[in-house]
Amino acid sequence: MENIALHVIGNLGVILILGAYWSVSTGRVQSISPKYHVLNLVGAVIMVGYSIILVAWASVVLNGVWSIIAATSLTRNARKAKAATS
Repeated sequence: MENIALHVIGNLGVILILGAYWSVSTGRVQSISPKYHVLNLVGAVIMVGYSIILVAWASVVLNGVWSIIAATSLTRNARKAKAATS
């Protein structure tokens, strides 16, 4: 049962990342949208934890970098939006 829960959580991370990509690809959200970056960030962080447990270091690196990019973009876009309204 423990193994099933682990894989369900891992699949949730995959769904979030793919959902973000699908949303941008189909024009449902823009690539500067906070929703896009939050989906990527949360999905990647989940995948980092999942990959550490599975000792899948290449996936840890990939998703670690993915989460850094998402967090940086989210922060940068929020600053730009704040500056534009000031």
